[in-house]
Amino acid sequence: MNQIYISYAWKDNQSELGRQREELVDKICAALVSERYNLIRDRNYLTLGKSIQQFMQEIGRGNYVILVVSEKYLRSEYCMFEAVEIMKHKDYEQKVFPVVLQDADIYTKEGKIEYITYWKQQREKIEKIINSELLSHEYSAMHNIAAKIIEISEKIDEFMFFISDKLSINPTNNFNEFINQLNDAIRNDAVQLRSKKSILVAGTGNFNIPNEVNWCTQKLGEKIAEYNYNLITGGWEGVDYVVADKFAEKIAEKNIRLTDKLTHFVPQGKQPVFKGGKVEYTESGVNEWLTCLRHSDLVIIVGGVGGTYETYLYAKQEKIPVIPIVCTNGDAKKVFDEMLANWDSKLMGNISPEKFKSLNQYINNPSTAADVVNDVMDIVNEIIFAKTMLNL
Repeated sequence: MNQIYISYAWKDNQSELGRQREELVDKICAALVSERYNLIRDRNYLTLGKSIQQFMQEIGRGNYVILVVSEKYLRSEYCMFEAVEIMKHKDYEQKVFPVVLQDADIYTKEGKIEYITYWKQQREKIEKIINSELLSHEYSAMHNIAAKIIEISEKIDEFMFFISDKLSINPTNNFNEFINQLNDAIRNDAVQLRSKKSILVAGTGNFNIPNEVNWCTQKLGEKIAEYNYNLITGGWEGVDYVVADKFAEKIAEKNIRLTDKLTHFVPQGKQPVFKGGKVEYTESGVNEWLTCLRHSDLVIIVGGVGGTYETYLYAKQEKIPVIPIVCTNGDAKKVFDEMLANWDSKLMGNISPEKFKSLNQYINNPSTAADVVNDVMDIVNEIIFAKTMLNL
């Protein structure tokens, strides 16, 4: 689950600036919660028994951090330790959204020098204390505090340069644009995560497949590759072969090894009909379905004459989203009707039944099949985004 942390100086809520800061953070949190993001706010998180230090380190590991930077933040040991932890992690620049409030003087040379001088003085004070005979033990609590302050004094210049250099929309002036910017950045990141997600395609298991099944399966193989998902099949004739064949063609254009993207799960002693990709062996029977599903994040059903319906039943038990291409009929139509009758909004990433019904389109040529598959992949992307990025 991806999380968004809110880092700000929250203990000062008695002054006018403190109240304004708290109101702004309340507004940001409300907007993100309404979008169903998994939000962590230190004021709510640090209940009795929670470790402040552990939380600050978790902030550093967070996927996204909103820094509400104020004068108090830049002089706070706790806040600046959070900032230091954040900066330790790779690619933090893309994961951090600074909000610089008016009282934080980081855009002038004089302001930057003042904060650097402040932390240099804090370092000198703490070093004098720990150098005394009474507090010389290296494992004392005071030594731990000193280590934090020394680290802050070494990183304050880099931190201020980062937040002053990064272009960011201030929600105080343009709140909606700030939320949109954050949403766009997270959705762009989600595109990168697709390369780690796997789609199982199941359907009619013989070469004598109707035109609408063939057209949809070909396009499906191409689109799964274009969106950079991994493909899983059961290695059968028909749908499994066609989707793997078209998927492989697109992967070859990307100059990627097929064994990194395509996996067939087949019973011991058998070989997949499509020759290419990685082969994993399993026991015949129920394990043929379960092994495929254990490695899948989502299932797409095309046609089917009985066995494909069982894939749906096992996927339902394993809480894996299923998208049947209803206009290919057979098991796909049966699954579509059953899913609508027992709609599970949470499992389907909050996709509405109305959007799901829109897949029930007529196919009479490759062009209309491509339109349907495009709509299918839109839903796939929404579900994967919801499962990966939101609090569902």
